[in-house]
Amino acid sequence: YKAHAYTDDTGFSLLVHLHELRYESCSTRIFNDAVPFFPSCPTYVEEFYITAAGQRNRNHMEGKVEFQKESFFMEELLFDPQTSGGLLLSVQKEDAEGLLSEIRDLGLPAAIVGEVTEKEPLKILVE
Repeated sequence: YKAHAYTDDTGFSLLVHLHELRYESCSTRIFNDAVPFFPSCPTYVEEFYITAAGQRNRNHMEGKVEFQKESFFMEELLFDPQTSGGLLLSVQKEDAEGLLSEIRDLGLPAAIVGEVTEKEPLKILVE
């Protein structure tokens, strides 16, 4: 499988890394129900265990991302820089399921969390 782009997701959050990978000629959608996280994450976010870097990421992305469903937890999760080295890959849609299957066959967690779309006024839409 050939990746169009990929990055180690640590340090600047999934949304900032996605914004940096994205071409100016397109937009992206994130499927928030598909984003994997540790089961205890919602509890920590609800108790405001949030980072200053996450808030800087939020400020940096102002006007570039829109959340269709209000979810304080999902916003904090997607802006948080503490992703511990997850990889974000961009591959052809027809290759995605096969690559996902191969990664999972290795015993590694993986998910399709979004798609590239035609250019829209906002660069990233989280639905």
